[in-house]
Amino acid sequence: MTRSAPSRCVDTALLLGLLAIQPAGADPIDWRFQGYASQRLTASSGDNHFFGDTAGRFSADYREVAAGLSWRPDPRWLLSGQAVHRQGGNSVEDDLETDYLFAAWSPLDVADGSLTLRAGKIKVPYGLFNEGRDTPMTRPGILPPQSIYLDALRGFNQSAYGLHLGAAWDWDAATVSLSLSQIKPNLGGTNAFLSFVGDNVLFRGRLESNNQDAFAARLAYEHDGGRIKAMLSHASGHARYVPGVGDLWSGGHLDPAFTTLSLQWNSERLSLSWEHSRNLFRNHYDSLFLPALDVKSVGSSQYLQAEWRFNSRWTGFLRYDTLFMDDDDKDGTAFAAANPGRVAWERYAKDWTLGLRYRLDDHWQLVGEYHRVDGIGWLPPADNLSGGIWNPAATDRRWNLILFQATYQF
Repeated sequence: MTRSAPSRCVDTALLLGLLAIQPAGADPIDWRFQGYASQRLTASSGDNHFFGDTAGRFSADYREVAAGLSWRPDPRWLLSGQAVHRQGGNSVEDDLETDYLFAAWSPLDVADGSLTLRAGKIKVPYGLFNEGRDTPMTRPGILPPQSIYLDALRGFNQSAYGLHLGAAWDWDAATVSLSLSQIKPNLGGTNAFLSFVGDNVLFRGRLESNNQDAFAARLAYEHDGGRIKAMLSHASGHARYVPGVGDLWSGGHLDPAFTTLSLQWNSERLSLSWEHSRNLFRNHYDSLFLPALDVKSVGSSQYLQAEWRFNSRWTGFLRYDTLFMDDDDKDGTAFAAANPGRVAWERYAKDWTLGLRYRLDDHWQLVGEYHRVDGIGWLPPADNLSGGIWNPAATDRRWNLILFQATYQF
């Protein structure tokens, strides 16, 4: 649910207070100030728009500016926060928001293990890349694999308010870690509503979730300083459907669950990453004059990515990424037949990505990437509305996406 203006004001005040802290006489090791500014050029083919007015033209609509501070007032305590201002078509509110803001306490931190508790708005530990999406420098390309790390749902899946418990154990050349998070998902915005509900004509209500309605967990294994990584992640949530005026339904609930297996191998020059996700969607709707509706589907997401580090400055990457909303109807034909006016290609996306990254120095980075996409499974609906209505039939099934991004990090 979208946070209220007073709540955002409180967050902003706390974050600005943290950014203003520079303890008198503090050791520079105890605090770190960081931030970045990035500008993106985006062009897409056909009638498909991606975070701005990008169809058939290069658009500079998308940009990010962020600043944050991490401070250790004590070896066992960490206060960390980052404020970010993003612009990006109708999918991103032109507003200052809290990217993350938390307090962490480590009651145990010894040579072979640690235990950490976090409270606040935290980066959700999930898969290989979710925690590193808060800065362009740590993303695998401009866009992370969209089948699992959907930018259209970044407010929902990248960070959330809640409590987090993390534990890690080291022995020989291996590290095993466990992360458990109780969070409140952010279900506000057009993209989240249409991604989970699918229709803003028959459905005119909103989604709501309580503080205890979502859970995330990740078990990770790393060998030889990260040369080999293996992870198992799971996230599940519950949301209530609150009907609007003239709504077809009188109420309902949604219960999505996502489970991802992640593998990565790293050498000096080459990195190979593979992730596979099982996506379960359960929707139930009640009506005053129609039979109740129960919908269940199991979909999947998967990608394989290779990165080549030609030298310390140049990196190339190639990725094939697939998303299927329903594994029993991968091409969407059964869905289109059962839902007149809808199209099969909204139920999947198959994406070839080729990219090149150039790191000028510790502060500057330039990235360019090209996507050849079949399907619109991760196209942001908010940027592709016709008269305020999401009409997938007005989109192109096969489309191209070209992105260039310059980032300065301090």
